[in-house]
Amino acid sequence: MKLDPFFTVKDNKLYKISDNSAVDAAALKKIQIKWSEVELAEESYNEEYLANLREELKTMDDAGTFAVLVPVVDKPLDSAEQIEAFINTYNHTARRVKDCVSVVGFILPEAITEKGFSEGSPAVSFMETLAIKHAQYVYFSKNPNAPDNIVII
Repeated sequence: MKLDPFFTVKDNKLYKISDNSAVDAAALKKIQIKWSEVELAEESYNEEYLANLREELKTMDDAGTFAVLVPVVDKPLDSAEQIEAFINTYNHTARRVKDCVSVVGFILPEAITEKGFSEGSPAVSFMETLAIKHAQYVYFSKNPNAPDNIVII
């Protein structure tokens, strides 16, 4: 199930697509998701945790409120294999909440944005992987050098 996007980004700012009004990204609920709580072992995910997350997001759907998912890097993220595991974990998370319209997108952790946004970088790989099935997501970053299609927070 692919959702139509509710939001878009122009010049590092968030806008509602329906009326092109600016949205204060700081006002969105931020839901922290620890990597270690989702990925229990290599490619073994905590489905109970993800079901509870989905339930919380569906409640927000009913209330018409929105959230940004915040990946928390609490395991080593130094090698290509670790970066791949990190991306796979949050791609799996996105699959479990794919029908939740309350999810605006993800805040890209500094651990992956500090390497920049060039082709093949961890941040770009994260976004490209999730976009295959979840093109509606918007991405947020504290990195002031983020491209125009990412909301600077």
